[in-house]
Amino acid sequence: MRVVIVGDGPGGVELAKRLSGDFEVTIVDREELPYYPKPMLSHYIAGFVDEKALFPYSAEWYERNGIDLRLGVEAKVIDRAKKVLVTNKGELPYDVLVLATGARARGPSIPGREHILTLRTFDDAKMIRERLEEEGEITVIGGGFIGLELAGNVAKAGYSVKLIHRSKNLLRLDEELSEKLQEKLEEVGVEFHLEANLLKADENGVETDRGYISGRLKVCAFGVVPNKELALRSGIHAGRGIFIDAGFRTSAKDVYAIGDCAEYGGTICGTAKAAVEHAKILANLLRGQDDHYHFFCSALFKFANLNVALIGRTRGEGRWVDEKTKVFYKDEKPIGAVVLGDVRRAIEVEKAIKEGLPID
Repeated sequence: MRVVIVGDGPGGVELAKRLSGDFEVTIVDREELPYYPKPMLSHYIAGFVDEKALFPYSAEWYERNGIDLRLGVEAKVIDRAKKVLVTNKGELPYDVLVLATGARARGPSIPGREHILTLRTFDDAKMIRERLEEEGEITVIGGGFIGLELAGNVAKAGYSVKLIHRSKNLLRLDEELSEKLQEKLEEVGVEFHLEANLLKADENGVETDRGYISGRLKVCAFGVVPNKELALRSGIHAGRGIFIDAGFRTSAKDVYAIGDCAEYGGTICGTAKAAVEHAKILANLLRGQDDHYHFFCSALFKFANLNVALIGRTRGEGRWVDEKTKVFYKDEKPIGAVVLGDVRRAIEVEKAIKEGLPID
């Protein structure tokens, strides 16, 4: 069976690894670089990892594992009747097509936005790192996980860091949790400007509704936009992301979607961890095995020296069950948690919530 995967990110490469022994697997990706983990880009910018460490799989590795990797190839449209993927470098027939197209950085829409960079690709990271070494300081715009990881790592490396966020709370968490994260990041030197909306930017800083904030190097980390355009051009249904059912099937026969580009029941998981889990389940399903995915979003981030796990739904009524774990409930049933600084505890809590067990 010919499996064609569009996208060489965490979901695409994991799926290819799991199928390559039994299927004829091809990956196409518009970038010219083999797989690299995007969560590591802020570590690279801060100087904690070198360029070589970002690329775990060489071209030889793909070949050795029976994966036909085609880089610099842009998927244009899916000919669903002929079961062919049309690219800028020819046509690829498929029996199964998997869209693992990921997402792109959401940029600002203000006057002077040309003075603000975004972070999503290795090329973005390389440019930001070069500019950071020149300027010695950075202004990060956005209080989501990308912005906090970048701010925390760069501050830990000794650079001057300002973080601008339009809300009072970080990561859409409650005030108490948000304050705890802010305190930890302030300990490594991050300077916060909260409840500040961008108005315009120039070469030397940004104007907000709370005043002018200077900084020549500015990086927008507002979040990401799912890459659904290939699906839409091909007549496949999409909302914010590409619509899928519980088996990752799209509205087109033999076309699946996983990772950041996929939307199930109004939810886009949007993390590398989720993309890898999607790939594992889909690999089993394509082999004819009975398996299912909970569509239960969880993620582990590291902000400077603090590990933070966000598990399930983290809004509403929350109670501390120990000094590191705040659990959120609905009708007295645990539906989510935030765990600070303890990866093992986070794994235990996630398992308990998924299985409907009490958390103590």
